[in-house]
Amino acid sequence: MISRYYITEEMGIEPCEADDCTWLVIQKATEEELAEIIEKYQLPKDIFIGGDTAEEITHFERMMNGKLGELSILSLMNLCANRDLPIEERLESLIFVFAKKFTLTFLGDNSDFMVDFMEKYARKITNKEKLCAYIIKTTYTHYLKELIEVKKTIDSLDEAARRTTENEELYRLADTQREMVYLDKTLQGQKETLNYLWEETDFPERLGDENLVYNIRLRQAHAEERILIYRDLLETIGGLFSDMMSNNLNHLMKYLDSAALVISIPALVSGIWGMNTGGLPGKDSKIGFILVMALAVIVSIIAFIHLRRKDFTK
Repeated sequence: MISRYYITEEMGIEPCEADDCTWLVIQKATEEELAEIIEKYQLPKDIFIGGDTAEEITHFERMMNGKLGELSILSLMNLCANRDLPIEERLESLIFVFAKKFTLTFLGDNSDFMVDFMEKYARKITNKEKLCAYIIKTTYTHYLKELIEVKKTIDSLDEAARRTTENEELYRLADTQREMVYLDKTLQGQKETLNYLWEETDFPERLGDENLVYNIRLRQAHAEERILIYRDLLETIGGLFSDMMSNNLNHLMKYLDSAALVISIPALVSGIWGMNTGGLPGKDSKIGFILVMALAVIVSIIAFIHLRRKDFTK
């Protein structure tokens, strides 16, 4: 298990010894180690279940605790920056337990959340309310950065849909749609949790920083709006791919039908002259075969020219 110990001071967050810490961060803990933490701090037995899955549900709840007193438990979803991983592995649960003088944080095994967070906000955090607020702000910063990259992918897919229907582009469209579904459902669930935090608790008053709350809610609204727009754009691009494939198929069928019609003309002529009946012109002529072939070729050429000039859109 990786344990990090921090203390909150007037100058911000500083690393410290275990006995002095007011913020404990745990990561890569085994089931036995998590069980020991749950027993030590008398936490709910299911608090860390699903902590490493993309389908974890965000929530906020309060409860009394015999060890730490009144607890506030906040579960959020963060998005790591490694775009080489599938979306299921990039979404990571962040679980926070806030007590009066102590905070415990659980991170997923592969989370790199603390690195970015401490670099940006370590000096700005002087209490647990600011710690919570800046954590929320950081998660939405990550979502907005990801959505900027998604927009670049959407623009690329839109351009590709106008000129190709290659499988590679269709696979990329499917992967992007899958990512947007996960992001949409995650942000929708987190929206309900944070709305409860803003509107049904005294957290904004205890934080005492209206500008920070406004900034977080602005990022939240921005991310949710982009999700809706980008999902609609992806549906439009998917329809464009389908229309392009249908159009290409129509052109192919027109070509094949025209080719079949032209080829059928010599077959019809040779079939008629191949009948075992009397009275057909050229039956007794030495150049009859040549005349029949010439007739078939001429009629085929005429049909070809006619079909070439024919406007099938009318």
